[in-house]
Amino acid sequence: MRIIRITFCIEQRSAMKAETQPPKAQPELPLRSSEAPRALDSAALLGTKGEVEITHQGETYRLRRTRQGKLILTK
Repeated sequence: MRIIRITFCIEQRSAMKAETQPPKAQPELPLRSSEAPRALDSAALLGTKGEVEITHQGETYRLRRTRQGKLILTK
């Protein structure tokens, strides 16, 4: 009976520890060769301001349109 109690306490402590930790980042899955990448229109993506912020793996990037109509991605 005592061994069962100890085992229960260890399992309960492990479950509590897992609940308090932030979720791990999911690894990105590579595109399958049969899947085409999504196509987005830059005007719809950038909007009237001509720029958008993108969060990727905890980092924020800025994608903007230049006066010459080119796209620049900066960190």
